Amino acid sequence: MRMLTGWPLVLAAALLAVHGSSAQAQTLVWQDEFDGPGIDSGTWTFDVGNGCDVGICGWGNNELQTYTAQPQNVRVENGMLVIEARRERQQASAFSSARLKTEGRMAFRYGTLEARIRFPQLGNGLWPAFWTLGANGVWPGRGEIDILEAGSAAAIAAGTVERTVTGATHWDYQGWKADYSRSYTHPTALSGGFHVYRLTWDPHFIRADVDGIPYFEFAISDIEGASLHEFHQPHFVLLNLAVGGNYTGVTTARRVTAPLPAKMEIDYIRLYQNPGDTLQLDAP
Repeated sequence: MRMLTGWPLVLAAALLAVHGSSAQAQTLVWQDEFDGPGIDSGTWTFDVGNGCDVGICGWGNNELQTYTAQPQNVRVENGMLVIEARRERQQASAFSSARLKTEGRMAFRYGTLEARIRFPQLGNGLWPAFWTLGANGVWPGRGEIDILEAGSAAAIAAGTVERTVTGATHWDYQGWKADYSRSYTHPTALSGGFHVYRLTWDPHFIRADVDGIPYFEFAISDIEGASLHEFHQPHFVLLNLAVGGNYTGVTTARRVTAPLPAKMEIDYIRLYQNPGDTLQLDAP
């Protein structure tokens, strides 16, 4: 979700390889089915505001919304987690939305993390994301895995914004910000329908797929040579629906043409792991 500019001299070819799945029989170790009356505070916390309070106005991406923890922006409804972006004045922003995270509640290293998600019609300006951040350190040195992002400027320009999703990794390469991303364009619209987005993470690869169709693969076994320590440490989970920002290429409120209000709905999120994988559960 966090955007980057610049790319150090990292040879992507050395980091990527076509490799058979290493998935084994895994055990369900953590989940949220959103079946209760509200959001579980033992699982989720919130980022609130426009980022200025933590020194990154626009959340580091020139995003146009203010995040809240109010029911109009985030709630459990009909067995779904609903994140709703609205065109409304919120603090100094023209839009409001929400961002949830398991920071301080759950972090994991390796495993299969999947969520059944429906994101709205994106138009110009909506940016749904399902992603992770390293539980320790300062970005980009904490590492980031973007399992699902949609609404990119490139997809808008190509006329495929409702069909295109992106996976990415961001990290610190010898003191430089580094990233690697790949996009996939589905034959039909992904927006408006439920799909399962899945991260498969082991000591060798980070992979992402939608409904079993792979669209991202990144090799992480060259820890020292490629400075990939961040991807061998626990990460926590984030879900959000941003409005505007560098990823979308839409950085002024008047250019947002996406239908609003708009809902991102999450049916469930589940984590499966092998013996020896790491799961950290911390009481609030």
